[in-house]
Amino acid sequence: MNLSRVTILFLAILFQETLFLAMGDREFIENTCKGTPSYNLCLSILLANPKSQDANLTGLALIVVDAVKNEGVKTLQQIHALKKSLPELTATLMQCGDVYNTIMHVNVPLTINALNLGNPKFGEDGMADTTIESSFKEHGQTSPLTNMNKDMEDVANVARAIIRMLL
Repeated sequence: MNLSRVTILFLAILFQETLFLAMGDREFIENTCKGTPSYNLCLSILLANPKSQDANLTGLALIVVDAVKNEGVKTLQQIHALKKSLPELTATLMQCGDVYNTIMHVNVPLTINALNLGNPKFGEDGMADTTIESSFKEHGQTSPLTNMNKDMEDVANVARAIIRMLL
């Protein structure tokens, strides 16, 4: 009987400890997101990733940079599909593809390396140029990627804001 009480007490303490740790992690994430231009977006990105629960500020920044990469992948897929369905925009879409390839293969890895090496300034620079809307305007065209570009820009701005907190 005493063993049961001890076990129950131990489990109750363990549960309470876990709850307090989770609340503390959530509070850290919420406070971090308050310092970004899009609190709700930041919160949704970080809470969707289980790694955020025990991440420090650099870890949170890396999670959002990974979200930038995911947005880039989706946009590149859309660019390839649009080249087939909107051949009149092929030249501009190719320019956009080049920009997104640069983001994916240069900016994101640069940012990840900078954060991992403790040099957040270079990481912030890597997230600075993530929009392509001007390419369409320069050619007098309407962008079929406006929403995706806006999503990319929003996620990159959240990443930049968190990275700035490391400076």
